[in-house]
Amino acid sequence: MQAVARQSLRERVESVTLDAYGVDEESTAFLTVFGDAVALPCPAKILDIDVEVLAFDIAGDERGGLVARCQHVEGCPGVVSLADIRFGRDTVAAWLRAAFRTWLGLRACPARRLAAWS
Repeated sequence: MQAVARQSLRERVESVTLDAYGVDEESTAFLTVFGDAVALPCPAKILDIDVEVLAFDIAGDERGGLVARCQHVEGCPGVVSLADIRFGRDTVAAWLRAAFRTWLGLRACPARRLAAWS
C-alpha cells in the first residue's frame, strides 16, 4: 500500500477515535461510524464466499470484538470478525474496514479512499 494511503488510514483512525478514551470507547466509535456510514444490508465476502452483512455489533474482547452479522445467500446466518470480512474495493465499508484493521495493528488490505467521502 502506498505511503499516502497508509497516512490517510492513520488520519481516518484518528478522526474516528478522536473523542474516545480507552479501547472500549474506540471500539464503540468504530461501531458507530460503521453503523452511520454503511448502508445495510450490504454485500461482502468471507473466504471468497458471498454473504450479505445485516448488522454490525460488538462481541467478545474489547479490541477485536467488532463483528458483522451476516447471512449466506442460502440463508445460513453467522457472526464473523469485522477484520475478516471483505467489502467491495471502492466502497465506504472497505475504507472503514482498512482503517479498523490499521487500528488493530493488522495489514490494512487494499482499499481506496473515495474522493467524495470524508
